[in-house]
Amino acid sequence: MAQKNSMTRDAMLFLPAKIAEGLLLMLVSSLYSHIFLKEANGFFNSINLTVQLCYLILAGWMANAATRYVAEEYRVDRGEKLFSTVSSVYLLLSALVAAGYSATALITGQAAYFLAVLLFMSYTCFQILNAALVQLGRIRASVALSLLSAVLKLGVAWMLVGGAADYPSPVPAVLASTVADGVAGLGAVFALSFPRVVRLRYFSRELLQKFLKYGLPLMGVSISVALLNQIDRILVVGMYGNEVFAVYTNNNSIATSIFNMLSVGIMRGVYPNVLRAWREGGKPLAKPLLDGGVRLYLLIAAPAVCGLSAVSYTLSDFLFADGYEAGFPVIVFTSCAMLFMGLTEYANKAYELEQQTVAILQNSAAAAAIKVVASLILIRTAGYQAAALGSVVAFASYFIITALRVRKRFLFRVPAASLARILISAVLCGAAAFGCTQLPVRNVLRLVFAVGAGAAVYAACIIISGEGRQELAAIRAKLKR
Repeated sequence: MAQKNSMTRDAMLFLPAKIAEGLLLMLVSSLYSHIFLKEANGFFNSINLTVQLCYLILAGWMANAATRYVAEEYRVDRGEKLFSTVSSVYLLLSALVAAGYSATALITGQAAYFLAVLLFMSYTCFQILNAALVQLGRIRASVALSLLSAVLKLGVAWMLVGGAADYPSPVPAVLASTVADGVAGLGAVFALSFPRVVRLRYFSRELLQKFLKYGLPLMGVSISVALLNQIDRILVVGMYGNEVFAVYTNNNSIATSIFNMLSVGIMRGVYPNVLRAWREGGKPLAKPLLDGGVRLYLLIAAPAVCGLSAVSYTLSDFLFADGYEAGFPVIVFTSCAMLFMGLTEYANKAYELEQQTVAILQNSAAAAAIKVVASLILIRTAGYQAAALGSVVAFASYFIITALRVRKRFLFRVPAASLARILISAVLCGAAAFGCTQLPVRNVLRLVFAVGAGAAVYAACIIISGEGRQELAAIRAKLKR
């Protein structure tokens, strides 16, 4: 019970910070839609897309392995071998990416691709080191650096553009993201004492082989996940061009920003506790924590899906420049897809804890194939907005495939009564929010009323039903301290 309460407190600590970060990233998307031409905004989003793909395909395996073993290695030598090995591989990957982007810039004549090299380096650095901070319990440092990165993406772009509208180049946006993640990554470097522990001579072949054994199957997973997460975007930009891609990605970013802040905030409170319990007592200690983590995720993610779907048009119309609101159905579809993606992450924890990552590769590859086919069919028959519906089909399939296969090991379980209370409360939350979007007032007031009414209805339902008893106790304990 003490471990479960600790897990809930950790998640509650992360959530407010991730909510703030998600709101800042939504403001970034809103700002970019107003200060850049759609063509420039779409071009920036396509560069950002390639950077994320490079990270998932080339560095994702190392990030997952480092996250899995950092706590164990830190107890041995304060991370000397691990961080030195990671740094060496990171430099090699950066050189490989630099060659690829430089060739792309020379072939296309687009100088912005040269800057993409720095964007990849800063993004990859911060992603890996921020995960290490979390696993080592440096929660405040992780939260502060994540918020700093989001603020800088907003502020640096504004300063570089000078408040202008319809800026024709994506360069300020690329520079803003590079500076933001670069500064945050540098902060993580010092928080982890890299100047004292990282030396190339500490590079460990034995540790690298351990990484490869754990992470190589995850390279295939990363490719599959890249397709799962990005194939809809690749198809939209390839078939419709940068202007439509800007509309698609900006609306997509609303749902992904909100769900990333929720799922990451909860997972960063849950997974370190689950991993610790696994090391101390195996499945009997770890599974109850995993069950509690999934319940906590649904408690927050279910009303997010219903609430976002209810206010999707109003929110898109309020945040973005004229013309972007046409993509509001993307918010609805992406929210549903992200819900299934989060559930699949929890289902995969059994494989990760037992270090059986080949099964994750098989499941994600099957889901990626489903997404490619579904996205192509839906885009051709229903237009660019339906690309997000392909994500729903794919992630629902991924969850079902994983749940059916992982039951042989162990699968999380949420009591049916809890699930029913959460889902009914979430639907009522969405209904209240949607009603407020029909009020004859300005969009900003509709959103304020919708958020307030949806949150109040959901909180009342959860409290009256008794489903939120554990969370209320954790919040009271935190406030007393």
